[in-house]
Amino acid sequence: MTSSAGSPAPAPRALPGGLLLRLVDVGGTPPPAGAEACLSDAERAHADRGTPEVAVRRIRLRAALREALGEVLGLAPAEVPLSPPPGRPRLTGPAAAAGLDVSCSASAGLGLVAVASGARVGVDLERVRPVPLDDAAAEGWLTDGERAAVAALPDEDRPVVLTRCWTQKEAVLKGVGAGLRTAPATVATPSAGRGPGRVGDWDVRSVDLPEGWVGSVALRPHPPAALPADPTGTP
Repeated sequence: MTSSAGSPAPAPRALPGGLLLRLVDVGGTPPPAGAEACLSDAERAHADRGTPEVAVRRIRLRAALREALGEVLGLAPAEVPLSPPPGRPRLTGPAAAAGLDVSCSASAGLGLVAVASGARVGVDLERVRPVPLDDAAAEGWLTDGERAAVAALPDEDRPVVLTRCWTQKEAVLKGVGAGLRTAPATVATPSAGRGPGRVGDWDVRSVDLPEGWVGSVALRPHPPAALPADPTGTP
């Protein structure tokens, strides 16, 4: 494999369990100068099209993704060959043959980036909100089985489980490359359980996050280069 400049690039380092997850502060404070400096012109232009808050979030999240990939590939963050936004981030050029797939998510001031080896990956995180079950059901994104499982829980447990259910759906849909162009109700999740579960041929598991947050990661062993890129926007 060679870098975008044509010089030899080291082989990707092994990832324990085939997955690297990194939590990122994407809050409203100005990002470090180094974060913006490692971005491409297209990435900086995409960030500038948002509000100041959105711009900071995009800069911090994209820089964190570049840093994580740089560590795995043995490249400086600015040298990581990433597809330009908007769209699902992916390695381009010779680096695409490294067998790595990436995903990222942000909610409020918290972000999550993932790098997977030999698998398609999707991640999502959300802040827990006290949404009543009837309101969530009226929005149309729950399956009948999910609604019944949540209804069987004590009231105080429902907000976390509903949020986990949503993050599992989003993680799978991001991994597939469809995003929310596909109705979330078509994805049936093991939302009532915190442990690993299955959604079709995807493994889904919870991500350890601070109190008040829920995150999920979905993995499907498959060469990432053989799957379509997601044309939808990312945070």
